[in-house]
Amino acid sequence: MCVVLAYGGCVVDRFVSASLSHLISGARSVWAGRVVCVFAGLLLLTGGSSWFAESDASRGVAPTAFIMTIAALKIRLVGMHFMELRHAPLALRIAFHGWIVAVWALVVGLS
Repeated sequence: MCVVLAYGGCVVDRFVSASLSHLISGARSVWAGRVVCVFAGLLLLTGGSSWFAESDASRGVAPTAFIMTIAALKIRLVGMHFMELRHAPLALRIAFHGWIVAVWALVVGLS
């Protein structure tokens, strides 16, 4: 027996027979590869935006908009890949993306 904890659906703590466990382990390796790529991208974006924010070129509205765009991209990556919003209903995804755009516009507009 192996236990699936909210993998690919809303069922939590459901036992899967041993004859199906090979399907889960194969899916986990694909999922793990995607998670590693997204995580590496988040690390690179964080390092790059931190470096840029500390440089002398980061003064003004355009650099602020650039840094906030990177932050919005990172929020989208976390929401879609780690919070599983890519499988959420369309209305929730639209609300999530609208919230990102609204916060981005507010911060850039106030800078």
